[in-house]
Amino acid sequence: MANKATQSTQTQTEMVVESAVAVDVPMIGDRPAVELQDTIFSIGEETLAAEGLMQRGKQALDVLDANLHDIVKGIAYVEFMLVRDYFKAGAIDKGRTDDAAQKMWERSIGRVVSTFDFVKPKSEAKDAVRKQEAKAKKIEAFASQSDGELADVRGDLLAKGDQSSLRKAIEIGKEIDRRNEGSIKADAEQRKMMVSKIVTRVKELSKAATDDADAILTQVLMMLGA
Repeated sequence: MANKATQSTQTQTEMVVESAVAVDVPMIGDRPAVELQDTIFSIGEETLAAEGLMQRGKQALDVLDANLHDIVKGIAYVEFMLVRDYFKAGAIDKGRTDDAAQKMWERSIGRVVSTFDFVKPKSEAKDAVRKQEAKAKKIEAFASQSDGELADVRGDLLAKGDQSSLRKAIEIGKEIDRRNEGSIKADAEQRKMMVSKIVTRVKELSKAATDDADAILTQVLMMLGA
């Protein structure tokens, strides 16, 4: 009797084990799917919201591009450039730099060109000459003021916020950028050269694999705050 009871108990245990082994747990990679369920759910939910924002932004841009096209179609070069200045002033008023505002204008006009087959007006020879003369006069007008003085004036004009002040602030910003263009490029080239030398030296020390080389690499890491 005892043997039969033992065998029965053993059989039941084996059935439970087999039943447990037979349960198919869904997996994603090497993790149970249930562990990632909430994360994946959130990704889907937030992606839906993000795509909704993108769609609304795209629709808003489409309307703005159409409005801009209505203004610039058929106008002369001088008028086209005036539209550009007004457009940029709107971005600069919100804290953007002249360069950032210019790039935004270029993106907007680029979309207008591709969407509406718009052809940008070209500067005629006399317009180009007049533009160069006007540029020379502006440079001469600012010649007596230092970069710091111009920056102060530009700040005051931006603070006023009216269209006339913003246009003047744009011109001052262009003059400051013109003055520092060579210095900015030189600094960028110098920085690029230094980075290249540092990278080369780090590679050499890494290949050396000596205690001295490791010590130098450690010092560099500490200096960089890594």
